Amino acid sequence: MSEIFSTVSGFFVRLRSHERKTFRRFLDLHEDSTRVDSKSVMLYDLLNTKPHLEEEDVMRIIYGKAENIQLSAFQKLLERFRDKLYEANFLDVNLYRSEINSPYFRGLMETKKLIGISYNIIARGVSEKEMLRILNRGIKLSLKFELYDELIVFLNLKFLLNSGFSNSIDPAVLIDEMKLAQEKKNAINLGQLYLSRFIKHEQYKSAHNLSLLSEMKQACNELEVLFNANGLWNVYFCFCQLKLQYLHYCDDYTQAETLSYSLIKALQEQPALKQYTRIAEGYTNLAFTQTYLFKYKEAIENTKMAMSFPGLQPRDKNYYREAKSMLNIYIGQYEESADLLQDILAEGEIGNSIEEHSRRKYLLAVNKFLQKKFKESYRLLQDTKEIEGEKEGWNIGIRLLQIFLTLETEKIDLADQRIESLRKHIERTIKMKSIRKRDVVVFRLLRSLSMSGFNFLEVWEERKKDFVLLRSNDPDYRWVPRSHELILFDQWFESKVRNTSYDPRFPVANE
Repeated sequence: MSEIFSTVSGFFVRLRSHERKTFRRFLDLHEDSTRVDSKSVMLYDLLNTKPHLEEEDVMRIIYGKAENIQLSAFQKLLERFRDKLYEANFLDVNLYRSEINSPYFRGLMETKKLIGISYNIIARGVSEKEMLRILNRGIKLSLKFELYDELIVFLNLKFLLNSGFSNSIDPAVLIDEMKLAQEKKNAINLGQLYLSRFIKHEQYKSAHNLSLLSEMKQACNELEVLFNANGLWNVYFCFCQLKLQYLHYCDDYTQAETLSYSLIKALQEQPALKQYTRIAEGYTNLAFTQTYLFKYKEAIENTKMAMSFPGLQPRDKNYYREAKSMLNIYIGQYEESADLLQDILAEGEIGNSIEEHSRRKYLLAVNKFLQKKFKESYRLLQDTKEIEGEKEGWNIGIRLLQIFLTLETEKIDLADQRIESLRKHIERTIKMKSIRKRDVVVFRLLRSLSMSGFNFLEVWEERKKDFVLLRSNDPDYRWVPRSHELILFDQWFESKVRNTSYDPRFPVANE
């Protein structure tokens, strides 16, 4: 597939229905769409009705037999189609739909259009009064939405207007305003710099660096002082994002929950922050935090809130659905969890990278295991490849599930092989990155189980200290939510000792 066809088809498939209708009318205006051989309309119809057609098939339908001359013509058609697609997407009818686009986005687009209008009319002899009306409107919007790049443009145009024929504005005042705008822009940029520097996808406290925590705390303090000094809501947003990460690193989820509620309130009320994707992210962070507080039902409700906002990309929606599926496992709602995962997997490559697809297949395999559907679990696991580059233990989770399945179905020889395979994986992996100590203890117990001839009672009695460690509150050894471990090892092991059915009991708030 050529890069331009991938760009065009990928953009087209993400258009909403009203955007497609607008684009179709846009094509009508720009060429004679009543002609049977209108190539742009033919391409539109194929992308609209047969989105899974391969590029060669699309070209053959439009141009007939594929030859070099047709290939060149098809590439030019794609380029024209792409440009028209972008232009149509920028029409007011698409930009100003309040049910789709956030107030911030609409304000941003109006501000940028005013810049274009200003440059267009400044040399066309409009009156000073009219020019100032447009510039002042742009300045007001820029301040409202904290758009300081745009504000500087409007102030500069006002300055040029004054130097040209207006004497109503003091140029020194405008220069001071531009300096202040630049200072505020720098403050927001600093917040963004700290986010890019410190936001990492780490999960366990044992992996945290004390100097990193100290630097993060200092950055949080600096951003808090900046916000208190200038009242910039985008600085507040960066402060909250960084502080939330810091609190998560410190396992202070109670304070993180309080901060999340404050951030969501600001995201909903402040024009400079009111972006639907940001609000959705705010609810996601709240749900994430509540999961670590074992408030699973509240986390589910807040995940639903995150999914209710328009404009979410397929990958974001799938991430939210995956989180919701895990939460449903924690409260024993296996069918609903499975439905969510199956919906994600049914979308194929849309919103699913290869690694994400494997992880979600694994989660569904765990789901089936918990429902005692071992054959289905085993079948799903066969289609789960190792998750390349992962650092949260998902490959260990896949290998552990393989061992659990062999023991549940009494395939002892195969269980021995799986445990040996896990040993090699841990030895190979631990040289490149840290492995959580809990996973090392779990492996140690499985190795002892194998050496005992799979005598669960013997290992249970001889390795009590290890099981106590797994049930402790030690951050290196306790179970943590949102990890690969959806089969609580110590509970599963005890069920084998007592010859009872395994039904997980995940920690819950106030228990």
